[in-house]
Amino acid sequence: MTYAERFQLALDQSKLSRPQLARELGVSAQAIGEVLKGATRSLSAENNSKAARILGVSSDWLATGQGQMNMSNVAAAPSLGTSRLIPVVGHVKGGTDGFLEEMQYPVGHGEGFVQYWTKDPKAYALRVKGESMHPRYRAREFIVVTPSIEAQPGNDVVVKLKDGRKLLKQLNRIHDDEIQLVSINDGYEPATIQRDEIEDIHRVGGGVPPDALIES
Repeated sequence: MTYAERFQLALDQSKLSRPQLARELGVSAQAIGEVLKGATRSLSAENNSKAARILGVSSDWLATGQGQMNMSNVAAAPSLGTSRLIPVVGHVKGGTDGFLEEMQYPVGHGEGFVQYWTKDPKAYALRVKGESMHPRYRAREFIVVTPSIEAQPGNDVVVKLKDGRKLLKQLNRIHDDEIQLVSINDGYEPATIQRDEIEDIHRVGGGVPPDALIES
C-alpha cells in the first residue's frame, strides 16, 4: 500500500473532508489533493505526525506502512478493505457556464481501470478532458466517484440535474429544500439549486494520476 493509499484510508475512516483536514494541518486543500493523488510523495515528518493524530492512526503506520494502523482498535482495520480496480466509464470536461460541457457516464469499461482504495462497490472513474478544472484536476487525470458514500459539505460532487445538465462542484451547504455548490477553481459564483431539480449527487472520492491507467 502506498503512502497515498494509506492517507486515503485514514481520511475515509476519520469521516473528515479534505478541506477540514487541510484547515487542521494549516495547509491548502490542494496540497492534500496532491498527496492523495501521489503527486506529492508524502507530508513532512511534522505534518505526518500531526495528520496521524487528527486522523486517529499511528504516525509510523502512516509514514511507512509498518505496524498497526489504529493502535486503539486493531481489529477494525481489516474490515476497511484494500485498494482495488475501479472501472473508467467515461470522461468529464468543464464548460464556459459552470456546467459540464461533456460527461459520459456510464459508457462501458473501454478505457480500462485505475487502482484506488474505497469501500464503495459502485465506484467508477472519469477521465478529465481539458484544463477547465485546473488546478484541482488536470487534463488526463482520473476522478474516482463513490456514489454509495453520502456526500458531506466540503466534498467535491458530481451533480446531475433532471433537465440533463451536470456539474462538478464542491458541496458547500445542505438545506432541507436546496443545496449550495461552489466552483472548484474559483471561476464562478456559488450556485444554489433546489433539491427537487436534482436527479443524483455523487461524491468524488479523489483523483488519480494519468499513468495509473490499467488498460483492459
